[in-house]
Amino acid sequence: MNVRNIKDWLENFKLDSLKATLPNCWSAMGGVFGGRDGGASWLPLLFELFVALSLSVSYFFLVRTQMSSGDLINSYIFTAGSEKCYRLDQPVICDAWKGRLSGLLLSGALIDSSLNEHLVTPRLKERLNNVFGLYHTFWLLLLFLAVILALRHSLFINLGIFAGLIYNFSPAAGPYFYPWDMPATLFFTLAVLLFERRQMWLMVAATCVGCFFKETVLVCALLVLFARHWKWRKRMLTFAGIVAVYVLGKKVLLNLLHLDVAGLSMGNATNLAELLRHTFLNYNFKVLLSPTVNQVIFANAGTLVAVLVLGWRKRFLPYIALILVFLGGQLLYGGLNEFRIFMEVLPLSLILLSERWQEHAESDPADQLSAGPAAVWAVRKTFPVLIPMTIVLIGLSTGVAARQYYIIFGDLRQSKSELGTYTLETVEFSPELLQKAYADAELKLAMISAANQRLADSINHYERVLELDTNSVIALNNLAFLRVTAPDLGLRNGPEAVRLAERACQLTQQNDAESITTLALAYAEAGRFDDAVVTARKARAVALAQGQTEVAARNEQLLELYKSGRAFHQKAQTAP
Repeated sequence: MNVRNIKDWLENFKLDSLKATLPNCWSAMGGVFGGRDGGASWLPLLFELFVALSLSVSYFFLVRTQMSSGDLINSYIFTAGSEKCYRLDQPVICDAWKGRLSGLLLSGALIDSSLNEHLVTPRLKERLNNVFGLYHTFWLLLLFLAVILALRHSLFINLGIFAGLIYNFSPAAGPYFYPWDMPATLFFTLAVLLFERRQMWLMVAATCVGCFFKETVLVCALLVLFARHWKWRKRMLTFAGIVAVYVLGKKVLLNLLHLDVAGLSMGNATNLAELLRHTFLNYNFKVLLSPTVNQVIFANAGTLVAVLVLGWRKRFLPYIALILVFLGGQLLYGGLNEFRIFMEVLPLSLILLSERWQEHAESDPADQLSAGPAAVWAVRKTFPVLIPMTIVLIGLSTGVAARQYYIIFGDLRQSKSELGTYTLETVEFSPELLQKAYADAELKLAMISAANQRLADSINHYERVLELDTNSVIALNNLAFLRVTAPDLGLRNGPEAVRLAERACQLTQQNDAESITTLALAYAEAGRFDDAVVTARKARAVALAQGQTEVAARNEQLLELYKSGRAFHQKAQTAP
């Protein structure tokens, strides 16, 4: 069989006619697998299912080891919603991840069902790794199945999804696999697929359920505004209703767990002023412009950039608008160096690209100019099967999460009598790695707090880092810097800053220009201006030797300040 024969076989593949009603879904599946032409019509579908299963098996073995490797953040988060390892009230959970409850509760329920041993054994560790891998693989397999049932070009799309996910294992992305990422991707994709077929209320339900896995699914509410068969009043009310369900639902659920998190807490903001800060925006622009092999433009296997270049068709307007709003939110409040955050738009990007590729393959240039508004997605006649699958998925995921929530809430009302019977040491088997995980989590919180000008919180987090890791150069240097430069007099402490900075310089063997610069600042804050001058000169020399011209120039300016007997807070300019 040559290439042309294979192409003809794939293009001529037609499934039997199916009736798009729920009562006939069973007979519809019978038509698919029964076939009327000697049984040949279901072979391509079975092949695509086999490929999806094969990719899922590969993904399982790739992801399962991430439970207990690296800095253990994956394990810390995955077990947080467990009754036996309860940690939803810890700052690393409720501050940094803002109560993405559904995923935390589902993974917690799986952990509770697996922790039936009270002894630390290799068998228990193996079981937990398998639970972690199966959880993520299950959601990926459901995503593959949804694409297969909905779209004729599913083989191309699913292979592209797998390729995009592989980039999440790259060093730049950080090997983080959280219990909300894959479910959020599935519900995001379901919302798009259902909107395309005008299953509006089911789309609304998928969006509402998905945003409790991750708040970014909320952008799918924008699709309601493109529902031309609805009047504008109905569109606006439905859009507002989706937002209200998320904001009020999240607030109520977290308040009942005694967790104080803002309803819309992008960028860890607690008020409108903090919401409008551009700290993340500045950082993300630096990431975009940084010359590195692990560039954000390669995220999602390059399909993110490709769809922004090739996806401009009038009929794609609702979906391109969705992608742009999603990316705008990530630019303002996300971290673009975490490539996994783009996972949600990966299937949508591939769907649009597959349609453009099909146009290119089947149309001549003259026809391509006229293709557009009248064209529709290459939808399979098996799409009706996706409807009950979505209903069951919504019901099960919501039901299991609700049950786990009820168990935890009941225990909280009894003063946590049943919570935390397993310590994280039991789950992770290594106190040293556990301590490192705590320290890394606190360090991230400290940096986030500082970026949002919550300096008192940042200082507290840095102090907790040093309680866990006395040799953390980053924590020593950054805490010393805050103790010098904080606008609030009550937060400044020159002698403590000197102690911290001297320790940082000792650990770096006096060879880190940033640490030496901080030490000079600390000397000036403590009134030791002669030491500040000598140290600033040394920092300038080290910086020049290492090609850090900006650090050298900063110390040149600070030298004049120290020579005049002034500390940093007496300088009219902003912090260096």
